[in-house]
Amino acid sequence: MRKGLREEVDDLERRMISAALENNRGVQARAAKELKISERVIRYKMKKYHLQTKTKMSDRDINVEQLIPVKETKG
Repeated sequence: MRKGLREEVDDLERRMISAALENNRGVQARAAKELKISERVIRYKMKKYHLQTKTKMSDRDINVEQLIPVKETKG
């Protein structure tokens, strides 16, 4: 059976939001900017379509080479 216009639009919107979130590592503000919508609208649509972002451990890992050595103080 063929979907109606509303269902097709919802599917397209869901796919676009999912792709934008993936492109921007789950950062809603950047995904909203990519889609040219407000952060409030992306949050609303994520709730509507039951979309969630997942924080990957690798995104939070610290690159040891980027750390600045701190001089130890005695005292």
